Amino acid sequence: MRRRPVAIALASLTLSTVSIAASHAAPPDGGSRLCTRGGTPAAPTGTVTFDPGNTNTPSAGPIAVHAWGPLEGPGCQGTMDFNGTARSGATCLLTIFEGSVHGVPGVRRLFGPGLGPQVHEFLYDRQGNIVGSDQPLVKASGNSAPNSNGPDCTTPEGFRRAPFSSPVQFYR
Repeated sequence: MRRRPVAIALASLTLSTVSIAASHAAPPDGGSRLCTRGGTPAAPTGTVTFDPGNTNTPSAGPIAVHAWGPLEGPGCQGTMDFNGTARSGATCLLTIFEGSVHGVPGVRRLFGPGLGPQVHEFLYDRQGNIVGSDQPLVKASGNSAPNSNGPDCTTPEGFRRAPFSSPVQFYR
């Protein structure tokens, strides 16, 4: 019975975190560009891994997360590579991501919540300014996700790997 109030509180906290961060993340007029990372939702080419696997039980400690995928679009090239963690208490339903970003000039870190297969992360420069955002969509199961073990959230090994795609907006 206690899980429901905790889940509601966590969902409310996540939504308020996104709302507060979004209010401070308005891009300057005319200075943004839109890229894709890891293909498209129909054909994802990005990969995300979790070690140890993420489960439906809150994690006792941080989970190592690695996500990478090619950047495409006007002025977008290379591979955006995230090396970081899912904070302690992470579950397959709710995760807070943070860590370093490599392969994108001017972007050093990311931070943001994930609710199920949808994630919203803000990108930061060396000085801590928000310089972009991305919204990865993880393909946790189905015919279009043959390299995913998303249904493993209910097992002791947990969810360890999946394809993803993401729009990425750079504000500068």
